[in-house]
Amino acid sequence: MTGAPFVALLALLHSQSSYIEEVPNEEQESSAPASSGGIGFRALLEVGPLSFPSGTPGGEQDLFAYAYPSLGVDGGEDFAFMLGAPLRFRLLDNPPEQKDEDYGAWLRRQDWDERSDYGQVVRLLRIGDESGRFGLRIQPFLEESLGRGYLVNRYDNQLSPDYHPAGGTLSFAVGPARVELLASDVLAARIFSGEFLLDLGRVVSGSENHFDRYLLRASVAHDFGEAGGVTPEATVASVGGEVAIYKGERLRSWALLAGGARLNAGAQDVGGLLGIAFEGDFKGTQLSVTLQGRRQGGGFRFGFFGAGYELARFSAVGLSEEPQADQRVPKDFSGYIEMSVARGGGTDSTEVVASGAVEYSAFGRADGDFSLSFSSPGDETRGIVRAVVMGLGDRPRYSFAVEGRQRVLPALYIWASGATVHFPQPDGSLVRGVSAGAGVGVDFARR
Repeated sequence: MTGAPFVALLALLHSQSSYIEEVPNEEQESSAPASSGGIGFRALLEVGPLSFPSGTPGGEQDLFAYAYPSLGVDGGEDFAFMLGAPLRFRLLDNPPEQKDEDYGAWLRRQDWDERSDYGQVVRLLRIGDESGRFGLRIQPFLEESLGRGYLVNRYDNQLSPDYHPAGGTLSFAVGPARVELLASDVLAARIFSGEFLLDLGRVVSGSENHFDRYLLRASVAHDFGEAGGVTPEATVASVGGEVAIYKGERLRSWALLAGGARLNAGAQDVGGLLGIAFEGDFKGTQLSVTLQGRRQGGGFRFGFFGAGYELARFSAVGLSEEPQADQRVPKDFSGYIEMSVARGGGTDSTEVVASGAVEYSAFGRADGDFSLSFSSPGDETRGIVRAVVMGLGDRPRYSFAVEGRQRVLPALYIWASGATVHFPQPDGSLVRGVSAGAGVGVDFARR
């Protein structure tokens, strides 16, 4: 999410809440409550000026007129669908010193110049329940993890400003087994991953006391590197086990053990980890903490496809270094901590969701990823902040993004956003810039 066009932030805000909950109190009172069933409809239009970099060496800031129409249908817990078209119309053109045929056009060409970009029209498609026996979801990925995140962890497929894919997940459960499949781009050959989860307690015993206590995970992920720019392929795999230490009504904890490996030819490095995880619900506050000690290095690291990967696939750290698939780091120990806190929920209370992850390697490198979102009672005020730091202590790269929305009338709100952006170049380097925009939006929702 960090550094992506601000429409990706808007998609996260929309997908986290029901359509009815996002309208102001006056309209909620005239609408059927969400619990009454039925189908809900939502429409919105955002417009405003946007300052956006040319994205090429020597380029300056361009001025765009931004428009984002969107239409959504909410069918309850088992179905939701939202279409949207983020459009940037060039008003003021400051061309780069070396202008090419892909630059320019009134409708920004780089937003629609490959098949993957048409995936951005689907802002959300949800069928079934991911925590149940079957679930399908297609939308932009902003903090997507597969299982415990040993391979795909807090991944953001909107980080590259000229690449706008829709990601997809498919999950299903049969008896004691559960399978989850993930595609970072449903229209092109990019990251495909899968995890097989087996509940050993359900296999050996029919007693509920043994359910969800002894888990086995096996996962694999491969990046073909053929969309959003061509980059080296990468394949990683992991096998892990979990044992429930404590399972109460408000607190649960697990001991973690896992191994992983890089499977590409010439990069068959391995790693292992020991850890502990806690999840709890304390008077309306949901808390999750994971602590891990890791041994890894060479071409393999846990969370290989992480928050900053869409830039790291071009330059692992900094702006013009080797891609992550080719990078080799010292084989050493590292410490990892991930934490998330969620407080509140619903239209009558303030909701705050904060999460972050930091890994520090003994050879002196740190990577971090942090996000914070909040909404006031009645969703009068909403905001989100994201920061990703790669290679601190080495050749660091920083990505930041912020967006806010403030309702001023029952169907009218204002928005503002800002972000750093990094544009991949044909030679694999990154060009850094800043984006900023502001405007107004109107919305409508009925059930």
